[in-house]
Amino acid sequence: MDIKKELPLSVVISALIVDNKILLIKRKRGDYVGYWGLPGGKIEKDEHLSDAAVREIYEESGIKSDFKEHIGFVSEHLVEDGDIIKHFLLHICRLDPMETEIRNSDEGRLEWFSMDSLEQMKNSIIPSDYLMIEKMILNNGSNYYNCILEKIGDEHILRKFE
Repeated sequence: MDIKKELPLSVVISALIVDNKILLIKRKRGDYVGYWGLPGGKIEKDEHLSDAAVREIYEESGIKSDFKEHIGFVSEHLVEDGDIIKHFLLHICRLDPMETEIRNSDEGRLEWFSMDSLEQMKNSIIPSDYLMIEKMILNNGSNYYNCILEKIGDEHILRKFE
């Protein structure tokens, strides 16, 4: 695999859970268009991780929240045609929402999903996000994973999450 010389992109990914429902966004921009995933975004220069998590949730959903905890970290490579095209450093955080009414943004459509329904919609969730929910957010698994996703056309195939 040929690694690009670009620096990895630091991203905050947030889990908001209320009454056994989790907030997901159906991406309409970026690398995972058409997939549901955990909301989040880039950490800006000189911004603390906790501030980025709260800001990104507000920008994407209009929901005000409090930072609760840093759950873990995923180093994710997005591979296409054998080459790493993106390297994401994903900080997984838990936030406590102060409200639950959603205001959709340019990033995509947001919706609260029952935790019990996630298994049935597994194929429409970003593969690594599904495992972050399952292993890190719900089951208190490891707090660090290496991940490789391969992009083939519009599909994203999980090759590694360990």
